[in-house]
Amino acid sequence: MNRELTDYEKYIRTEELLRLQKNDDQLACADELTFQVIHQIAELHFKLIMQYLGLAKEAMKRGEAEAASGQLRRVNLHLKHLPEIFSLVKVITPRDYHTIRLALGRGSGQDSPGFNQILQTGPALWEPFQQLMDEKGVDSLALLKDPAAHPALYRLQQELLQFDEGFQSFRYYHLQLVRRMIGLETNSLKGVPAQALQKGVRHEFYPVLWKAISELTDWTGSSYGAKPLGE
Repeated sequence: MNRELTDYEKYIRTEELLRLQKNDDQLACADELTFQVIHQIAELHFKLIMQYLGLAKEAMKRGEAEAASGQLRRVNLHLKHLPEIFSLVKVITPRDYHTIRLALGRGSGQDSPGFNQILQTGPALWEPFQQLMDEKGVDSLALLKDPAAHPALYRLQQELLQFDEGFQSFRYYHLQLVRRMIGLETNSLKGVPAQALQKGVRHEFYPVLWKAISELTDWTGSSYGAKPLGE
């Protein structure tokens, strides 16, 4: 006799969700379930990040800097926790990891749809942010020079920087995970050198914002001509 599903199970759709992994008799090894679940969890985080980025972009288009900052804070919380989620992969021995890896066909983390959507969407937030600055007659350096003049825009700029930094940090963590599990002096299943991931770690969504930080340092004079204490 089939048990009637609870409202919770119907709403969360737990039956469908828990059928998305291989059955025990289909697993290449026991930890393949760990591998699948962790990566499925990551894709769900990416899905939420994409929703929040879209809402942030729309808020900026409406001139709502505070609302955009709120959505980006959500993004940054997810980026903070994603490395910890992927750290669970480390419970798999390198030998079993290779067993699982060979069951992927030509699969690669670089094919993650959520990850690639973030790569494409991240830079698209710059145009509406630039428009907000243009409307106030300021630029990134001006916001750093006087945060109190346009506090909402300054906070939004800081959240954009945190998003950029957080995504770079996540990519670096992923690189270290690859290094730990398969090494960097080898090729992916598609024949791409694992070291190619290092280039992505240096990718910036908002180079203008990072440049403005250096410009602020030069503007204050603290990057040159400093005198020893006591003179």
